[in-house]
Amino acid sequence: MIREDRLPLPVRWPLYTGQAARPVLVLVLMLLLTLALAGCATTPGQSGPLLGDEKVAALAAAGDWATLAAGRIACKAQTEDCAKAHATQGDACLRLAIELPQGADQQNQRLRRLLDCAEAAYRQALAYQPDPNAASRVSFHGGLLLTLSERRNRLDNLERGDRLGMENERLLLAAQAARREASGNALGFVYGASAHAYRALLKPTGRARCNDLRQAQAMLNRSPPPPRELSDERARISSLIARELRSNACPRVQRR
Repeated sequence: MIREDRLPLPVRWPLYTGQAARPVLVLVLMLLLTLALAGCATTPGQSGPLLGDEKVAALAAAGDWATLAAGRIACKAQTEDCAKAHATQGDACLRLAIELPQGADQQNQRLRRLLDCAEAAYRQALAYQPDPNAASRVSFHGGLLLTLSERRNRLDNLERGDRLGMENERLLLAAQAARREASGNALGFVYGASAHAYRALLKPTGRARCNDLRQAQAMLNRSPPPPRELSDERARISSLIARELRSNACPRVQRR
């Protein structure tokens, strides 16, 4: 298990007990998702009532995240409205997951289902969005990245070994896709650097960590200027990378 105070994550998972202690980036991304989309006490993951676009919008406006998370989105078309409907469900599942404290096995199982629901919904939103240049795609990528990071962070307290590595690789690939589609946005770079640094810390202490640490450092150097809400996290990750490069005796890069 990696100690929480060493996690190189855009969203660290402190032991918060209420909404007031939620990290800033979580609040920012959830606000971004809510604005971009105009908008589960029961089991999430397409097991509840069929929800049309208008019903989805009404539930989001009412803040009925549990019904949204439990429902089945009716549309299966490549349209902006359909993409937003699926992303709204992702928003609902992610909100509920973030607010769910870590606890008993039953609660942890619900957390996994909520995060699975959010991941599937954001991936569907990206698939159904017909315009590759639509601004909403950035928010869909942001939701997916936050979901994958959230799952990895929570698993860090529950599991060890290969499962953590696999979840981190999923985040790494999603960050790569975000950079490819939104190269002018810092999210894909910051989450990508986080994933490389995390992968480095899964390896034995020493030079085995150096390659991923260098990749994380290079990714931050290539990143566009982050928004104000991400600046502190970017600086923290950069500081952690520099510290790990020194403590693991990583050789300096020879520039020609």
